[in-house]
Amino acid sequence: MTIEDIGLVGINVRMWRHLAVLYPTPGSSWRKFAFVLPVTAMNLMQFVYLLRMWGDLPAFILNMFFFSAIFNALMRTWLVIIKRRQFEEFLGQLATLFHSILDSTDEWGRGILRRAEREARNLAILNLSASFLDIVGALVSPLFREERAHPFGVALPGVSMTSSPVYEVIYLAQLPTPLLLSMMYMPFVSLFAGLAIFGKAMLQILVHRLGQIGGEEQSEEERFQRLASCIAYHTQVMRYVWQLNKLVANIVAVEAIIFGSIICSLLFCLNIITSPTQVISIVMYILTMLYVLFTYYNRANEICLENNRVAEAVYNVPWYEAGTRFRKTLLIILMQTQHPMEIRVGNVYPMTLAMFQSLLNASYSYFTMLRGVTGK
Repeated sequence: MTIEDIGLVGINVRMWRHLAVLYPTPGSSWRKFAFVLPVTAMNLMQFVYLLRMWGDLPAFILNMFFFSAIFNALMRTWLVIIKRRQFEEFLGQLATLFHSILDSTDEWGRGILRRAEREARNLAILNLSASFLDIVGALVSPLFREERAHPFGVALPGVSMTSSPVYEVIYLAQLPTPLLLSMMYMPFVSLFAGLAIFGKAMLQILVHRLGQIGGEEQSEEERFQRLASCIAYHTQVMRYVWQLNKLVANIVAVEAIIFGSIICSLLFCLNIITSPTQVISIVMYILTMLYVLFTYYNRANEICLENNRVAEAVYNVPWYEAGTRFRKTLLIILMQTQHPMEIRVGNVYPMTLAMFQSLLNASYSYFTMLRGVTGK
């Protein structure tokens, strides 16, 4: 079984391998540049267009959203390309841990693993489908406007983008964007969710194994060996979460700033526009941002919650029935569980639902301040 056959990350890894973002070969390395460079060029043209839209506040904010969203997608993809070896090593570690559970005699643990696979696979399919339809909506919306406009506002110095045949050529060039941007934007979200789901599954398995320690039928030595196995497994899980945090901590910090700013700006834009089409579009974009943020923070929050259950499971081990060696050894895992096992935003703030709420509160506070200053 290869990494692509593991349902936790299979869809995303298979897509990135095909595009040579991960596991490139000498004959396929060109694909990542053919995939990323056209979108990079479009993002630069969007920046030029923003400079032209400076006096039109609603248009500027709306196109700032598109620019920021595509810039964020590029940032994610370039991060994976630059840190390709670290991602591949981490996925190799995931495969090793996955197979160790799958090949074990723990039927309960294998059941947890299969449920985690289904959950991650379904989430990846949902994310790709929703992203594709969202971008298709953006692609079609200019057709309902009275004036000529491109789905993603772009400009070149000295070129009239609304004159024929330039307008038609640019519009046709943007037709593949639903596929390109969906393959660039959502695999990182789905991969993060799949990796977090696996971390949660491993902690659930650890809780179950701790619950199996004790009972009159177990000898002192058997209890000790089970406990030693749990300590070794808990150390593996801690290392896994630490390495995951190392890979994503900085990118989620940047995205928290970008998403918070986008939500604040879109709320303000919603307050000043009158076009029903644009209102529907902006509501859809806000919901998209909220969904992506919630996916991140909810999955990371589940790791924190499950780690707390590990601590509870350690307290519930019947240590009073065992000898001194067992009790001293139990203290080791008890001390380990006191250290928070969490993914941190920029290695500063833990990714929890409380942090998600704080981010939304900050975005809304800046929106009300902006509305008060402008009197809109």
